Amino acid sequence: MLWRNLVGPDFSNPTGLAWGPKAQTLNEITPALTLGFGGDVMSMFDKPLQVHESVRAFFAPCDHVVLNFEGVVTSERQIAPDQKHTPAIAEVLKALAPAERLLLSLANNHAGDYGEEAAHACARWLTAQGLRHFGLSQSPTFDLAPQVRLITGTEWSNREGQHLAWLQEPGPLCKPGAMNIAYPHWGFELEAFPRRSLVARAERWLEQVDAIVGHHCHMPQPVDTREHLGMRRPVAYSLGDLCFGLASNRRFFWPYQWGSVLRMTVGPWAQDPSRWAVGELQWAFVRCGPSVGGLAKGSTSRQGQWLALSEHCDLLQAPGWRP
Repeated sequence: MLWRNLVGPDFSNPTGLAWGPKAQTLNEITPALTLGFGGDVMSMFDKPLQVHESVRAFFAPCDHVVLNFEGVVTSERQIAPDQKHTPAIAEVLKALAPAERLLLSLANNHAGDYGEEAAHACARWLTAQGLRHFGLSQSPTFDLAPQVRLITGTEWSNREGQHLAWLQEPGPLCKPGAMNIAYPHWGFELEAFPRRSLVARAERWLEQVDAIVGHHCHMPQPVDTREHLGMRRPVAYSLGDLCFGLASNRRFFWPYQWGSVLRMTVGPWAQDPSRWAVGELQWAFVRCGPSVGGLAKGSTSRQGQWLALSEHCDLLQAPGWRP
């Protein structure tokens, strides 16, 4: 992580992965639920976040919106690279989607930054704000519906983290007869494409789960599909960052501006209605920074951050580009 922040992201693509279409139909289903996914919710350093209508519109059809909540809400002093949030983060999240539709994963490398008690205190605070969460040791799974289970876990922790849900093979956590979706905190930071070993792991996991949506890399990585037993299954290796208070064109912080969001419709599979599958799949790039698409002007750009959908990701359009 330190090396990549100093010299810039790695753009090597060892398996030759390409981004799939931004909208496609994977399987013929009877639509029952629409699920939305976002990447890393990083510390805003108490800066307000203006969420553009394009982002709210993307998540508007979703029955549930799942996000990776990096760090904890605490009043303790923040020392980099620890990730902390202030209570204002609740309103930031509720600007994306109604609280009752949001679900936060706490299984990540920053949930242990302030110790076990702080993590549990944060979980209690989120509950008091009406925000659902999972990802500590006692909650590696969350059932969005009787037919849909989410499975999470973290491959990393910056501090001692025995209270965290650690990443493991999803099979033992899968709900028999249900649709199982893995939401892992895995991979390596500031890499534009997954390593060969991660692609191999994803292929193995897709024999156990029906979809994979990953996070942690702070960069959007390809959204791909694989077929297993006649069913097409999506894998998003990393959604990158959703928001970060320091994201900008400044040295060290320029890669953290970009991420992606994902939306999928799920329901009974036409070939076998006893099983659920992904039907429509859509994704889009997002960009968070002091000024996005001319939205922020004058002093406003210094007071807060803006989050909006983006037609492309400059980071991936020109890998040699530097601000």
